[in-house]
Amino acid sequence: MRPFRFRTYPGSPRVPLTGRDLALPGDLAGALATRASVRDFELRPMGIERLGRLLFASNGVLGTRQVDGMTAYARSTPSAGGLYPLELYIVCQSFENLPDGIYHYDARSHELEQRRLGMFHGTLSDLTIGQEMIREANLVIVITALFFRTMWKYGQRGYRYVWLDAGHLGQNLYLVAQALGLAPVAIGGFFDHEVNQLLMLPADEDSIYLMCIGQPKKASNPPA
Repeated sequence: MRPFRFRTYPGSPRVPLTGRDLALPGDLAGALATRASVRDFELRPMGIERLGRLLFASNGVLGTRQVDGMTAYARSTPSAGGLYPLELYIVCQSFENLPDGIYHYDARSHELEQRRLGMFHGTLSDLTIGQEMIREANLVIVITALFFRTMWKYGQRGYRYVWLDAGHLGQNLYLVAQALGLAPVAIGGFFDHEVNQLLMLPADEDSIYLMCIGQPKKASNPPA
């Protein structure tokens, strides 16, 4: 049986987002030329519209079409079979008009679903084996996977496809963040089970990749 194509949390408070378009201030050539991992952030307030544009351009639903009598959802990243097994969770701090906490991004409605309120950046720094730059970043995006969403069709090969999808999405986040004047850095080392617990993930969902995104210091050293 085909699993649901979108994760939602019925009854959770929702925050509508703006920026449901691809009107990025930079161009692709510029983003590619300047793309870099940055670990030197300056924590200061950020507008929520910037977050909305980052999420939509990276992983939002751009439209729908009919394929073999079924609705297919178009996004800016490729996905094996158009199945899109990945979800995004946002751990944020110092956003205007958005309480600090953990949210799930509903890509279909372009809304945030509240999961937990509070400050969790210090906890995430500990769970990523001492990635201290997290404490000064406005957000950490946790990419999670529902492996069965792809494996129901492709079997064991589908497990590999999910990781390929994560790579596509990670590069999108890098380039869109760069175009928005933000500083990204990917994190692959973390305590899986503990991060799952922090996000209160359902049993069929796992954290697989983290993207730390902040505002670069105006006089920082050149990124590595």
